[in-house]
Amino acid sequence: RGYDLPAPDPSTSRRALGYVLRELHVFNLFEHQVAYHSLALGFPSIDGCNAICLQTTAGLFGIHVYGCNQFSHIGQALEKESKAFAAFVTGHPMGHDFVHLYSVCFHQKRGWANGKTWKDEMKYYANELKYSGPISAFDLSTIPNWPPGIGSATSDSAYVEYRRVFDTVTILYKPWHQCATSGDVKPDTISDGVNYLSVDHKGNVGTNWWFKKAVKSVGTNGAGFVISPQSLRTSFKYKG
Repeated sequence: RGYDLPAPDPSTSRRALGYVLRELHVFNLFEHQVAYHSLALGFPSIDGCNAICLQTTAGLFGIHVYGCNQFSHIGQALEKESKAFAAFVTGHPMGHDFVHLYSVCFHQKRGWANGKTWKDEMKYYANELKYSGPISAFDLSTIPNWPPGIGSATSDSAYVEYRRVFDTVTILYKPWHQCATSGDVKPDTISDGVNYLSVDHKGNVGTNWWFKKAVKSVGTNGAGFVISPQSLRTSFKYKG
């Protein structure tokens, strides 16, 4: 016999997601690392880098793009990295049914050359993914009272996290040095060879780790992450 069950309450599900994530291994991506997760992806220490995330109907694909931000520069490294990300996504069993493409970075630190903006960078990724649809960005430079950096850094970097609940993606952030981590490990110790891999500026995808560090978990250190309001996102519709 069948039973009629009530539809899930999205607000309750969002509250429960924090508990679920504690039980599931969420990949935290350092430079040149890519991953897929059905619920969430973390990006430690975003400074001059870009935390790019592709939402699908089933989950999230992400890449931590290194701070080299000039296209047509040094062997077209950035173009090749966008190709590598597309290869990772399209070669993955869940790499289909794209919904939304996101970017989170400090626009003032990213410093696109020759009058370029975040839109120009994201169009490269959209083209390689053969993606048409909404593209959105959140500029971490707009956050008031961001703390100063440590040592020679003028300001702290950020921890960025994308969380997916049903068809909604929430973007969370916190100054990186206010977070707590589980400690550094080697990427090979947590890679399954499918959902968490490395790319490089030559366009390769695999387990030849350019950044030889990973963390299993990132915590709030007691104060909580900050949710970025959707009203602060900048968006446009891309037709490839």
